[in-house]
Amino acid sequence: MIDARPYSDQAAMAVFRQLDLYDFLEAEAIRGEAVNHLSLFGDWRAMRQAWAASWVVHTGPTALDAPFALVALTHTGQRGVAGAAMLARDHERFRRPLVQLARLIRDRMPEFCNELGIARIEARAWARHPRASAFLQLTGFAHECDMPGFGPHGNETFRQFAWTASDPDPRCLAPTPEE
Repeated sequence: MIDARPYSDQAAMAVFRQLDLYDFLEAEAIRGEAVNHLSLFGDWRAMRQAWAASWVVHTGPTALDAPFALVALTHTGQRGVAGAAMLARDHERFRRPLVQLARLIRDRMPEFCNELGIARIEARAWARHPRASAFLQLTGFAHECDMPGFGPHGNETFRQFAWTASDPDPRCLAPTPEE
């Protein structure tokens, strides 16, 4: 069974060093330039102050179990709204742990988000990534739209997904004019 642990630089670097090819290409499409594991690690770590939460997910609970994925929720600056990101090592090799991760996210997200006052989580997936959209749908995210115009030449498309709480916490809601 997988184990989601608090973020650590060493475990995160182990994931970045062996990132799935399509996760790597997606990162390049987002940035519009060539990247390497060091630049991706630097970008991820630079976002620490914006994180609502972040984990490194391991294949099991022991020190010998490999880190295979990074997950983060970031503050967007909008009340009750967060952004989600997930990067992983080889999706074929870690197929079973990734399915377990999708189930874990889907099952725990409502309670976790309620505790943090989050009513909406947004995530984007590179349209050419063969597994990212399916992963987001397995976790309970719904496809909202396709957004062209990304990349250095504007020829990349990203797919916008969102998870919304069915019964949002009142802390997430803006006051009405009468209040």
